[in-house]
Amino acid sequence: MQLDKVSSSREGQPVCLKRVNRKRYSRQQGYSFASDLLAVEEPLQISIEWQTSGASQCEMWSMTMRTPGDDVNLVYGLLLSQNVVDSWLDIQSVRCFDEHVSHAMNHVLVTLKQGVEPRLAPSSRRFVSTSSCGVCGATSVKALQLSQRQVMDESHHWLAPEQVLTMPHLLNQNQQIFHQTGSVHGAAYIVNGDVIAVAEDIGRHNAVDKLFGYLARSEAWHPQGVLVLSSRVSFELMQKAVIAGVAVIVSVGAPSQVAVDIARQFDMTLIGFTKAEHFNLYNGHWRLMPEQE
Repeated sequence: MQLDKVSSSREGQPVCLKRVNRKRYSRQQGYSFASDLLAVEEPLQISIEWQTSGASQCEMWSMTMRTPGDDVNLVYGLLLSQNVVDSWLDIQSVRCFDEHVSHAMNHVLVTLKQGVEPRLAPSSRRFVSTSSCGVCGATSVKALQLSQRQVMDESHHWLAPEQVLTMPHLLNQNQQIFHQTGSVHGAAYIVNGDVIAVAEDIGRHNAVDKLFGYLARSEAWHPQGVLVLSSRVSFELMQKAVIAGVAVIVSVGAPSQVAVDIARQFDMTLIGFTKAEHFNLYNGHWRLMPEQE
């Protein structure tokens, strides 16, 4: 199943894409005129409301840059990965509002169920995230706590190396926005060689949050599910995987040193530089099937 990335429109235009005119220069032909489809990047304001001792409270929680079109799953994934709530069932509703005046700001209001209070940092520690960085910066990195909700699957010898080699292709062939724009990251969840869901976003962190939000809401988690990334693997992406209980990460790019440290700390299988013919295994070899003699 593929996530809905173009579910709404503005004046008939998919919210995640915008066509712009441009000039192209070549030595043989000089300038020529055409148009390109570009990935849209807009800010999303997320506010949370809840009941405390019978009184209603509402606060602005975060502002994040993202590719529009799958905001509900993004919000679910963000709230879970940042430990604001314990479960997707703590959320009563997510309502999206569009600021029609400028078309440049979108607002989401999250309502928590009765008796659920969010874990919110002090206002000085609330974050504004960008598509390239996610939740980063010296202050917020120090505030991040790895809170493991799910126990990692510890089964041995279930993942075939040949299957790993196919995963970047499985992700790529399901990246519809990337093939139209060339400018978005992708994240896939693969179980037993089957692609369960794919999410795309201008930000690699958002792609994972959209994916994890969908998996939580649909209760599609599997103990031997594999997270496949089109990008490098950083601290923030590892943190999201730890909290979700995803034990295996396969990436087209390289991991950071901290990502490898986290994989070792939580007994995760971390694979990087994955191509059609080879990959690098940084931790968790016991989950891979041994070579045939």
